[in-house]
Amino acid sequence: MTQYTVEKIDNGIATLRYADNSWAEVTLSTDMTQEDLDDLAHQYAPKIGVAPSFVSVGMISTASAKPEPIEPEDEPDPRPAWLVSRIEAYGNVASQIEYITENGLEAWQTHVASIKAQYPSE
Repeated sequence: MTQYTVEKIDNGIATLRYADNSWAEVTLSTDMTQEDLDDLAHQYAPKIGVAPSFVSVGMISTASAKPEPIEPEDEPDPRPAWLVSRIEAYGNVASQIEYITENGLEAWQTHVASIKAQYPSE
């Protein structure tokens, strides 16, 4: 826990001063609670870390948003198309069991054969 002092409030911006004499400016709002302010103060409180090798004093860079990560569904599926189509047609395990329970194993085998005929392996 790090103590802070609200040093100044100007146009809804509070300047917080920490025990080590570092400071942060946080945006206030009328609906925030003491816990909200404490949380902001904690987020900006002095931290001890280790600089990565690419950071050095005097480094000049441009602030920019981090690119959105590519979601797995955005990447091409490495499986062959026929296999993906078969898996989708079979359905999940629960629906396969339900099909067998309601229609019998022979009906399921016939269903699987029709899926394999519709989506033959290459």
